[in-house]
Amino acid sequence: MRMHALDGNGRRRLARARGFTLIEMSLVVVVVAILAVLAILGYRRYIATARSAEAKQVTGGIRMAQEAFKTEKGIYAVVSSSDTAYYPATNPGKFVTEWGGPCNNCAGGDPDGWHQLAVTPAGPVMFGYATVANVGGALGGASGGSNPKAPSAVANFAPPPTGLEPLASTDPFYVTVAWGDTDGNGVPCKVTSYSTSNQLIVESEGE
Repeated sequence: MRMHALDGNGRRRLARARGFTLIEMSLVVVVVAILAVLAILGYRRYIATARSAEAKQVTGGIRMAQEAFKTEKGIYAVVSSSDTAYYPATNPGKFVTEWGGPCNNCAGGDPDGWHQLAVTPAGPVMFGYATVANVGGALGGASGGSNPKAPSAVANFAPPPTGLEPLASTDPFYVTVAWGDTDGNGVPCKVTSYSTSNQLIVESEGE
C-alpha cells in the first residue's frame, strides 16, 4: 500500500504502510514453539524432582524412627526381608500407594513389620521403601555378630560404608533404600541411606 505526502520543501515523498512479512511470521512461530518445548521439559523435570523429594523426605523419616528405635532397644529395627522388599508397593511404578496397609514381604512374614517404626508420610507414596538392619557389618547370620532377628534372606548384603574404621562386631547398623520408577520409563530413581552417614546416595534423580 502506497501513501503520498509532502515533505518540508513541498515535494512528495513515498511512505509505506509496512506489515509482517512471511519470514518474520515464520520466525515468530519457531520461537514460540521452542519456548513451548522448553516449558514442557522444565515442567516435567520439576515434577520428577518433586517426586524424588518424596523419597528423600520419607527416607529421612525412617532415619529418625530407626534412631529412636535404637535409643529404646539398643539395636535398629529389622523391618524388611531384604533391601529390595519394598513397601507399600512391592513393584513401584507410575502410581501411588497408600501407606499403612499390611506388609507382604516384611521380615519374618510380619504384616505389621512397619509398625515398629512411627513413619507416617503425608499421603500416598510413589516410591517403595525397604530398611534392613543388623550388628557388626553383616546381616542375617553372616559373620560379625549378627542380629538374631535379622532374616536370612539378607545375609549377603554388603556392610554400609563408614568413611572411618570398619564397624566393630558389636556396632548396630541399618540400610534404607527408596526405589521408584515414577514416570514409568524403566529407569528408576534410587535413594540409599546408611546409619553410618548423614548423606543420602541418590541415583538417577529426576527419573
